[in-house]
Amino acid sequence: MSATSLNLVPGLTQFTIQTDKGVSVVSSPHARQSILELNTLGSSNRTFAYSPDGGLLAVVLETNVTIYNARDLEAAGNIVNTIDLKGVIEVEFSPLGTYLATWSRFVKAADEKDQARNLSLFRVTDGKLLGGFVQKTQGNWKLQWVHDETFFARLTSEIYFHRPTAELEHGNKFPIAGRISGDSLTSFSISPNKSGKVFAAVFSKEKNGAPGSVKLYDLGTAISENGASCVSTRSLFNADSVDFLWNSDGSSVLIHTHTDVDKSNQSYYGKSTLHQLTTTAPHYSTQIVDLTNPIHSISWSPNSKEYIVIHGAMPSKCTLFIVNSAHATQPSTAIYEFPPAARNSVTYSPHGRLILTAGFGNLAGDLTVWDRADFKQLCTVRATNASVAVWSPDGRHILTATIYKRLKVDNGVRIFHHSGVLVATMDARELYSVSWRDDDCGKWPMKRALSQKPEGIQDAEAIKKATVQPTAGKYIPPHLRGKVGGAAVSSIAKVREEQLRPQGPIGVIGTASTASAKASTPVGAQTTEEKSKIALKNAKKREHKKADGGTGSLNGAAPQQTSPAIPVFIPIEGDSKVLEIEKKVKGVQKKLKQIADLRKKQIDGEILELTQIQKIAGEEALLKELENLNLQLQI
Repeated sequence: MSATSLNLVPGLTQFTIQTDKGVSVVSSPHARQSILELNTLGSSNRTFAYSPDGGLLAVVLETNVTIYNARDLEAAGNIVNTIDLKGVIEVEFSPLGTYLATWSRFVKAADEKDQARNLSLFRVTDGKLLGGFVQKTQGNWKLQWVHDETFFARLTSEIYFHRPTAELEHGNKFPIAGRISGDSLTSFSISPNKSGKVFAAVFSKEKNGAPGSVKLYDLGTAISENGASCVSTRSLFNADSVDFLWNSDGSSVLIHTHTDVDKSNQSYYGKSTLHQLTTTAPHYSTQIVDLTNPIHSISWSPNSKEYIVIHGAMPSKCTLFIVNSAHATQPSTAIYEFPPAARNSVTYSPHGRLILTAGFGNLAGDLTVWDRADFKQLCTVRATNASVAVWSPDGRHILTATIYKRLKVDNGVRIFHHSGVLVATMDARELYSVSWRDDDCGKWPMKRALSQKPEGIQDAEAIKKATVQPTAGKYIPPHLRGKVGGAAVSSIAKVREEQLRPQGPIGVIGTASTASAKASTPVGAQTTEEKSKIALKNAKKREHKKADGGTGSLNGAAPQQTSPAIPVFIPIEGDSKVLEIEKKVKGVQKKLKQIADLRKKQIDGEILELTQIQKIAGEEALLKELENLNLQLQI
């Protein structure tokens, strides 16, 4: 590992990297070298894991698992405990860091009675082995815990619940405290609810023509001899696997389904859908229909009240949904559409103030940061060949990394400020994994005004890699260059650019309003400027009619414009119908002024209420209504 430039700014928490040379922990602020370097070359199973609160760090060595005090690694006596166990491949802490689970490769014994338990549970404080299980596969080895560690669960043919403090039965087995039974149980997930009831979402695959399903169980009844109580069920058709995405308070879970084959032949990679279940009465279960296949990425806001979905073919769409109240007809409503772009990942910052969208895999690796307060784009940077992008606990920095498993060259770490400034880089020949030390984001409170740009690094090569290179000019075939046909190609490209402009708030009819009237003008339709000229011409015609005894405007005044985009005309006096239209025009103009004031508040960083956001979303409908009223005044 070589540090190309490591000039970390104050506020960054430590992170750990696992390379071909071992495990290294980098601390900050002002750290230019690793504070802990562990040579794990002798072990073929190198790995590490932080506890959920960031207080402990477990590092797998050749002959043992060493647990460190992650908050004070430089102090003497920073080792909390050492568990003597060879061949460990995976480790994970319980929610409160009280227990450590380890998994080793399954080796079949000659006699099943002597079969070794390769999934073990240890107590961190004294390293005592509490018990173990036989777990053949690595894919679903992890134990799932209730947030207070009173129970943990694992799936075999059924879902079994165990108490970590229970006395072991004969054969050093954990006694079964409860279970969830069913046909074709495939996966499950326990809610992160920190208060009140705790739930488990359970997925069952299709069997014998019967559809698959996701059932929601109240774990208060599941952990009992009487079995579980199912409070909600959602039938799933053509679902081979699912991902569970809970919000932070456990009140709602999104079910992201996948199929191996798309029977409609629209995709080589199967089909995906999104469903939502709520744990609060009346326990809604519905499909989110405002999405196009495939669904690339989903992210909940830390406030549990909204989430973002990236979906559709490239350039993909990016839609923001808000969670409605318990008594609404639908659990979620789409309220905002980000501009289409080539991206397949989205994440909220720990505070929920900033949003990161990115493109990984076969995409360019552009990272874009948005301000949730006013949906302003803060920056776009190029993280070439990046495999991951993770927010730091302070909510102001983004760590990107190129992992050896994804790409064999250019492995390393890049850290960006949310303004786009590159603040740190680390290169490695082979980078296997990287992780921030989790911490409470409340230590770095987010102010209304975002933090200023820090001083970046001076490494020209690193800056070049992180800079978005300008794209080449529009391609014109050689036989059309310098000819009329070349202009046609350019015009097609311009139309494509118009389609990719920011979409903005979603209106009541489900379409997205553009940033300006001109941006939303259909191809071939009259522009705003052309409409203004036609309106002025019609006004002059009425003046001529008045001179000839016609029914033009009585005062002969030129058309009055309250908005540069849509002209407003003075109505004919004495005509009750026109006066009624005039009254409506004033009402619409008043609402548009209120919307303009709300937009100004958004720009100033003020967080708007749901009703205010919905009012802004209706701006396009009001503009169309005002245009129709003006047309009626011209007749």
